[in-house]
Amino acid sequence: MLYRRLGRTGFQASVVGFGGIPIMRRPRPDAVEILRRALELGVNYIDTARNYGDSEDKVGEAVRGWRDRVFITTKSHFKTKAEVAESIDESLRRFALDWVDAVLMHGVDSDEDLESRSQGPLEAIKGARAAGKVRYIGLSGHRNAVLCRALRTGAFDLVLASYNLTNDDADRELFPLAQELDVGITVMKPIGGGALGVPPEALQFHVEDKAVSTAEAALRFALSNSSVASVCVGMGRLSEVEANVALGAIPQAMPRAEYGALSERAKTLGFTFCQGCGYCLPNCPEKINIQEVFRLLAFHDQYGMTGYAKAVFRAWHEQAAAKCTECSACTERCPASLGIPELLREARLKLGAKDQEYD
Repeated sequence: MLYRRLGRTGFQASVVGFGGIPIMRRPRPDAVEILRRALELGVNYIDTARNYGDSEDKVGEAVRGWRDRVFITTKSHFKTKAEVAESIDESLRRFALDWVDAVLMHGVDSDEDLESRSQGPLEAIKGARAAGKVRYIGLSGHRNAVLCRALRTGAFDLVLASYNLTNDDADRELFPLAQELDVGITVMKPIGGGALGVPPEALQFHVEDKAVSTAEAALRFALSNSSVASVCVGMGRLSEVEANVALGAIPQAMPRAEYGALSERAKTLGFTFCQGCGYCLPNCPEKINIQEVFRLLAFHDQYGMTGYAKAVFRAWHEQAAAKCTECSACTERCPASLGIPELLREARLKLGAKDQEYD
């Protein structure tokens, strides 16, 4: 496994990091086995979150005996100081740990959200750091301009950004700024939340005259960026661990021309999926949380987490989604040119209550 410096933390992070979403749906013994195999093969950066089901519980069990060799991050999506403080304590309880390496403010995707969460929520994380519960502070998000504004405050040691073959904007301003400020760079969605994981028999890329699956090409793309300390990949099978770690064991320095060609080809091959950028949200007159609905749809379609996706959708988003008038105001700002009204209808049909009828 290759390692890169994680900004001012000084930690040498594995270039392949372990994303904690897929193990939510795996039985506990299987999840622990998968994560421990990753640790055995050199993975030492683990990313999870308070709202990833029982992921923290499984991570906590898997790292027993490995704690001094791994960097564990969790994320809090809550919006008040009290809620974030409570979520940190709950995370530590689930991990069965006294401290965690970093807590990230989860999904900061608007200037308004950054401003509000830079008060109570950030204060809660700073308080946890002062109490020895947290070592570093970070944030995650999908809008690079917002992340840049956050980094310029000097409050954050780590940033987790979306970066893949179809969404490489972070390389223009965010990554250079983070390097200038010595902020550790990690990335999510290297395979587009699973959308770039098209089976090789369905479609192949060619890298250095070798046919590879789109998932491999996408991961190589992200690993080729030397600015990135760790590429967080969701792994729910031992075979995925073996394949991904193998790519992290050798330098993936793609020639710039090939790097660009892969990106352009991916963008023109019909890979249309929600990138979670949040550009559509201000345009929705019904204030539907479109990116969250699509995240749940991805959980349902890509990760097989049908029960979880349906429960969250029905509890928090079904009534709002039903108000969609298909005005298409959202599509005007969508960088992926998604048919958002049609996808919202699909989400309602797949995730909504069975007795709910839609026109």
